[in-house]
Amino acid sequence: MFDFRHMLATFLAFFTRLFRRDTAPTSAADDVEARPKTGAATSETTAASSPTMAALEPAAPETVKMLSAAEVFDSVGPAYEDAFSGLPTQAAALDWLVQQLKENPATAQGGATIVDVGCGTGRPTCSVLADAGHSVTGIDISEAMLAAARTRVPNAKFELIDVRAFIERENHHPASLDAVTVFFSLIAGVTQDDIRAVLAGLTGLVKPGGYFVFSTVPVSINKGPIKWMGRSMEVSSLSPEEAVAAVKAAGLEVKYDAVTMFKPRAAEVGICEPDEVWEEPHLFVYAQKPMAAVVASA
Repeated sequence: MFDFRHMLATFLAFFTRLFRRDTAPTSAADDVEARPKTGAATSETTAASSPTMAALEPAAPETVKMLSAAEVFDSVGPAYEDAFSGLPTQAAALDWLVQQLKENPATAQGGATIVDVGCGTGRPTCSVLADAGHSVTGIDISEAMLAAARTRVPNAKFELIDVRAFIERENHHPASLDAVTVFFSLIAGVTQDDIRAVLAGLTGLVKPGGYFVFSTVPVSINKGPIKWMGRSMEVSSLSPEEAVAAVKAAGLEVKYDAVTMFKPRAAEVGICEPDEVWEEPHLFVYAQKPMAAVVASA
């Protein structure tokens, strides 16, 4: 049985650790449980996936050098995959996407064109989708991650590029992608406005009827100095309500969204110390671009 009280207590504890204060925002409390929509995936999940903002604590920007997103993930390296591998909510999201592509006549035989934003080591996302017969490109800003991806997932393509530059470059031939995946990659090195703009820009590259899977750590923060697994950096994100609203505002129809909790194994694989990681909330959103796509407002 779903333990709402435990989930809520853990969620609030995360905020307390993040901001080191005695009270936590209450706006996320109503979004702790899964909220399936019409046509949503029906399988329940209780844990999340992929590297995110585990072990957040305020940094001291006046005394500590803020690392860029590329510097952070270059320093974490392929151990990133080990800390978050085999987690059911990302697997469930990929299962949903693969099934949707199978049921779509245009992609039923494989060959869908897919971009994974913030691909990391290429696993599991690029690997699962490429093994299903699709044409997958992973983009990332970390050369260390991409070096691992090119070795571990030889049947996908990889490119060192910021997602904002990617959107700008690809805008001259929009609506060319069958699907886009964004697993926890719109957090470091962006603002809240960037997040909304990137969601809208990527949606513009998706064909009508195409799919979009988005996940993040749903904490309302804008350019906040924090420590992620012992590394000082600035991050931004949106609350669950804000994130789902941003996906809808981009012109997508939300099929499913849920917040779950997960504690990564970062200390066990040597990324950080045991006291630098704890349980965190994760938001997953499955969406589809309508056939008569609504143009996102600028």
